[in-house]
Amino acid sequence: MPLRNPPPLVFGQIAISVSYYCNLHCEHCYVPEQYRARYKRRLEPSLLTMKEITNFVDVLVERYSLKKVIITGGEPLLKIVFPRSAALMAHAANKRGIHVQLNTGGLGQIPIRDVASLFDDREKLSFQFNFDAASAEALDRFRTKRGAHKSALRQMAEAVNCGALVQARMIANRHNIHEALDAYRILSSIGVHSFRIMSTFAARIVIDDENAPLDAAEEIKEILAALIAMAAQTSTRLELPTPILVERAEPRPNVRFTGCNCCLASGYLSTNGDLYPCSYAIGDPDSHKFVVGNVRCPGFDLAAYWRRALQKYQSNSGCAHCPMQIESRALACA
Repeated sequence: MPLRNPPPLVFGQIAISVSYYCNLHCEHCYVPEQYRARYKRRLEPSLLTMKEITNFVDVLVERYSLKKVIITGGEPLLKIVFPRSAALMAHAANKRGIHVQLNTGGLGQIPIRDVASLFDDREKLSFQFNFDAASAEALDRFRTKRGAHKSALRQMAEAVNCGALVQARMIANRHNIHEALDAYRILSSIGVHSFRIMSTFAARIVIDDENAPLDAAEEIKEILAALIAMAAQTSTRLELPTPILVERAEPRPNVRFTGCNCCLASGYLSTNGDLYPCSYAIGDPDSHKFVVGNVRCPGFDLAAYWRRALQKYQSNSGCAHCPMQIESRALACA
C-alpha cells in the first residue's frame, strides 16, 4: 500500500550519458554494441538535446535537491562529444553550483587542463578514470587500444595537478583481480584520491565468459585483506563494495565500504531520455525492463514513476539478488 504522506524525494546524484560513442572497446562495456565498436562523424539522431538535459538537471536541482551530476558515456572527452560535455559541466557547476564528476576511460582527446578551465571553482570538479589493470600490456589488451595505459596515467597526473579530485575505478573479474595490489601502488604514487574496486556487472565479459565471475571467496578474501592493509600505508583511500568478505567490525584506516544506492539517491539518464534506477541496468540483456520512464514522454511524472521504481527495487535484499549484479550474487553465495 503506498504511503499516504511519502517522504520527499531527494536525488543526491544523477549520471547522464552525453553520448555512447567511444574510441575504446573494453571487455566489460555495458553500452549498446553498435556504439562500442567505433564512433562516427555525426552524432546519433536519438540524442537528447542539451536543452532537454539542462532542463532536467534544473528540475532535479529545484525540486529534488540534486547535489551532483556524473557525466558519462561512451567517452565524454571525444572531440565530437566534448561540446555536449562542456555545456553540461558549465551549466551544472557554474550556473547551478553543484558538483560535477566526469567519467573517462583515460584516452580522451581533450586536454585535462581544457576541462578544468571550464570551472569557475575547480573544487566542483572531480574525475573518475577507469583503470582495470596495472600493467600496460594487460590494460591495453583490455581496452583493445595501444597506449591506453600510458594515456590514463598521464591524464590522471594532469588532473591531480589541476587541483581536481581524482578517483580510479577497477571493474574486477577473475582475469584482473590479481593486478589490484599493483594498481593500487601505482595510483597511490600519482596522488589519486581514491581507488574503487567494483564487481563486474551483467556485461558481455560475464555473459560470454563463464570463467570471468569472482566466485572463489577465500581467494578474494585474501586479496581484500592485502588491499586493506595497504590502505593504512597510503593516502589514497580504498573503496570496496558489498558484499564484503572480511571482518568489518574492527577499524579499517583509510577504507570506505560502499553499498548500493539504486533508486535511493541516484539515477541514470540514457542518451535517448530513458531514465534508469542504476547505470548497471544498461548492461543487462533485458535492460528495457528497468526503464523508469522517458523524460521526453508527454505527461512524464518523475515523482510518481520514481516512487514506483523505489518500491520495486527496495523489495530486493540488496545487490545479491539484483539481476544487474551477477558478480555480487556469485560472491554472496560462495
